[in-house]
Amino acid sequence: MIDTPALKVVYSRAFPQRLDFRMGVTHGLASRYYSINIFVELRSVSGLTGYGECVPRSYVTGETPESVISTISELMPYLTGQSFSCPGEVLTALNDIGLSEQASRNPAAMCALELAFLDLAGKHWNLPVLDILGMNGEDDALEYSLVVPLLPIENLEKFLRYTSTFYFKHIKVKVNAEDPSGRIEKIRSFLSHGAEIRVDANCSWNRIEAAEFIHSLAGIGVVSVEQPLSADDLEGMAKLPRPEGMLITLDESICNPSDVERAASLGACDMVNVRISKCGGLLGALRVIEAAKANGLAFQLGSQVGESCILTCAGAHLAAGIPDFVWLEGCYGTHLLNNDLGKKPYQFGYGGMFVPPEGPGLGVDVDPERIFVS
Repeated sequence: MIDTPALKVVYSRAFPQRLDFRMGVTHGLASRYYSINIFVELRSVSGLTGYGECVPRSYVTGETPESVISTISELMPYLTGQSFSCPGEVLTALNDIGLSEQASRNPAAMCALELAFLDLAGKHWNLPVLDILGMNGEDDALEYSLVVPLLPIENLEKFLRYTSTFYFKHIKVKVNAEDPSGRIEKIRSFLSHGAEIRVDANCSWNRIEAAEFIHSLAGIGVVSVEQPLSADDLEGMAKLPRPEGMLITLDESICNPSDVERAASLGACDMVNVRISKCGGLLGALRVIEAAKANGLAFQLGSQVGESCILTCAGAHLAAGIPDFVWLEGCYGTHLLNNDLGKKPYQFGYGGMFVPPEGPGLGVDVDPERIFVS
């Protein structure tokens, strides 16, 4: 590394790509058969390429594919044409950009740009991303949860027949206000083994429904209710019952450390869901995790529906470096996507297990023929 010349970005581009799903995915806030993701490609003067990704969701961060591309083009001059002599300078630059007002208002855009730059920096200095971040990673396989979308009963049965062969130990079920306990009992009838179950309402309940549903779900052994009320109703969340053994988890309400601190000060939750795209990248996710720890809150790793292998592996590296995640979500690859972007599969296997890839940067072997098709 001593003799390695400075890292200099000489080419960049960002644009959307549609990733089609093998099945429709529905929850309380949206229903989709594909995702429009934004990808960033950075190239160095030495010819190396770094890739980044985000999944903008307007109902979470207010961003759209168009706004993300616009923001990335405005943030790019902070990196292109600049020289970085060591990984520490890369982290300083990314922290400075990530804490700026523009990046704070547009965390998904910051995520895509940051991941591409970290990937490029890792390849330049031949270091995995956790080394760039100054973190130690575990070598053990990670265990992911199954997430069950809000499906009609006939489609739900088909989905469960397929996923039950993986024998997940942890399952999160998307629910709405239509008999969530009944949906859980239906799902349990398809499982040949005991599995810990939690639910995600995605802001679909009102205060009265939430109180009733929480008691009912706790009675059948559900261990967590995620985002029962609208994202801005933290006061309502704080008033919800907390049966023994039941956690209240916030997702759409939490994008940055300030959100964590406000939720904690009101007693609105026990846990926060950390999704890299909504938190502004790996560094933003680490700031949210630090805030959660400081306020006595647990945290889980979440994912945006439709992530490609780039975000999947970024999340896996984060999970390998932070052993305190209670649950891990995502890592679907072609279990969900018709086509992923890697030259090999990056997705969970039996038991929801996945080993983060080795190699410099994010360790993802992206197939150029599958990405950035203009």
